[in-house]
Amino acid sequence: MSILAWNCRGLGSPPAVRILTDEVKSKNPILVFLVETKARSSRMKGFMRKLEMTQGIDVPRDGMSGGLAMIWKEGADIRFKSCSNSHIDVVVYDEKGRNPWRATGFYGHPDARKRHISWSLLETLKKQCDMPWVVFGDFNEITHPDEKLGWADRDADQMRKFRDCLSVCGLNDLGFVGSRFTWCNGRFGDQRTLVRLDRVVANEGWLANFSKAQVHHVSMAASDHCLLALFLRKKAPPKKVKKRFFFEAMWIRDERCKEVIEGAWDPLRADVDIQERIKNCQGQLRRWNHGVYGNVNKVLKLK
Repeated sequence: MSILAWNCRGLGSPPAVRILTDEVKSKNPILVFLVETKARSSRMKGFMRKLEMTQGIDVPRDGMSGGLAMIWKEGADIRFKSCSNSHIDVVVYDEKGRNPWRATGFYGHPDARKRHISWSLLETLKKQCDMPWVVFGDFNEITHPDEKLGWADRDADQMRKFRDCLSVCGLNDLGFVGSRFTWCNGRFGDQRTLVRLDRVVANEGWLANFSKAQVHHVSMAASDHCLLALFLRKKAPPKKVKKRFFFEAMWIRDERCKEVIEGAWDPLRADVDIQERIKNCQGQLRRWNHGVYGNVNKVLKLK
């Protein structure tokens, strides 16, 4: 299972559509979140059919810019909560309609002077419910200076406000595999700038369910943003450790033990090797012990 999130900078070019189609086929995501689609609803519907992800929420472009989409395959139990020009919020259920968790695609305001509106929105979304929650997308902000390379330094107050917002919402960065940065301004020399604007964050409840989740930064030739591929690896249930077999001394005093061993060993079957006979004998003794004594350790403890 995976989730894909990408600031595609428009779905008007054939390369963007082709590249995303290839990523969807190879990673088989349960959700795809797109930022800056710059597409009308009619075009998005055709694009969704091409991806074979015909269900979802489309926030149309505003003029010639913007546009968000969260899409998924028909049959997936995904329920819409809310949306705006900056987010799409859904709840994901398993195949039995249980174990819900919340997934929010997010787009931070591109104007730094208005980014406080984005943080207020995220804090409002947090207050709506306390279920396991993961948020992904282009936040248009960084948390520390080392998430930016080149050109002018990022405003320290801007970064602090973003960190404060994540802290208030109880959201932790999932880290990443791949390039340190997710966006490049495409320039060269002293004006070249690389920034980690795109990320995945989640609360403790979500991390407890998906402790093996991993984020990959995937370079995309059709956009100046990397695609985020969030691979959902659920926490594996603890493995049952098979107890070693021990022959209990108390069995010797029971005449039935000899009968069990002789029956399990079966000396007439010459085709069965010694290891198989030992294994069969252990199994027979375990079953006999359980039927006669129950849990032998409890019996010995009581004595």
